[in-house]
Amino acid sequence: MKIALIKSYSSKPWRSKETYNLIENSLKKNWEVFPISTSTQNVLINNLIRLKSDGRGRLFVFNIAEFLDDDSKEDFIPGILEMLKTPHLGSSAKAIQKGLDKGITKQILELHKIPTPKYFKCYGDESILLEQAKAIGFPLIVKPIKEGGHIGITEKSIVHDYESLEIAVEDVFDKYDQPALVEEFLTGSGMREFSVGIMDGKTRQFAPIEIDYDSMNVGEKILSYEAAQQDLEKVKPVREKRVLNEINSLAERTFDAIGANDYSRIDIRMDHSGFYVLEINVMPGLGPKSFLPEAMKNLYGLDHGQFIRKLTMESIERQF
Repeated sequence: MKIALIKSYSSKPWRSKETYNLIENSLKKNWEVFPISTSTQNVLINNLIRLKSDGRGRLFVFNIAEFLDDDSKEDFIPGILEMLKTPHLGSSAKAIQKGLDKGITKQILELHKIPTPKYFKCYGDESILLEQAKAIGFPLIVKPIKEGGHIGITEKSIVHDYESLEIAVEDVFDKYDQPALVEEFLTGSGMREFSVGIMDGKTRQFAPIEIDYDSMNVGEKILSYEAAQQDLEKVKPVREKRVLNEINSLAERTFDAIGANDYSRIDIRMDHSGFYVLEINVMPGLGPKSFLPEAMKNLYGLDHGQFIRKLTMESIERQF
């Protein structure tokens, strides 16, 4: 077995040169690794075709990026790999595309009767914006519908009146040129937020943690883009059995409803009325400080290299 490691660099810390070098060194302990570093689709395809046909064994692709060009959202890597019929780490192109669109994700959650905060999609028709907002009630949170990694989430995303809602929606249109998801903002004294990582294989392992907002220097209890970029996120273990059972069950149902494979991260909030799935990150970061590797280390004793190799082996066994 040989592994092609696609290195698609970006400003995200989990896709830095340092992260890719750590991953490459981890994989080399078990397999022959062939790094491919390019932002050009034809170069990627030609390299993969050459590796597939060189007669030196089967090829598996380790990829952690949605796009070759992260800024333009062009050259969808999972789609390229499936076109070439090449086994790769992670979910199918179809499942990843579902997870990348918060509106589609919400529709799937509703279809499978998985509780999620009330919401509506805003395409710029101000005539019905107030009516839809009143049907849910303030406060609301406004998010770009097709961005991950907390992109577009700031403290100004939380709105308490119609004027602030208009500004936040227009900000999404102007900055990201896409619709906005306007969602009920769960808050109050009983509010808690969790993230549940899943590593899927012969056995499915859950890595649940709670966001420790009390230890974070934030005005609003949200995971903003700034907090994510600066590694300001603080977490703590979840110890109550009832809570663990509930969030793990919701995470598993979401993982299966989306049709994910190998690994994912599911964000969940609770308030006085119950537990609600916010979204799924089908391709969460796999850097040494990213949530899922850190949680697997704390809960299962796997260091970063061990986690990368285990994740890869489980994926290879699933597909071969």
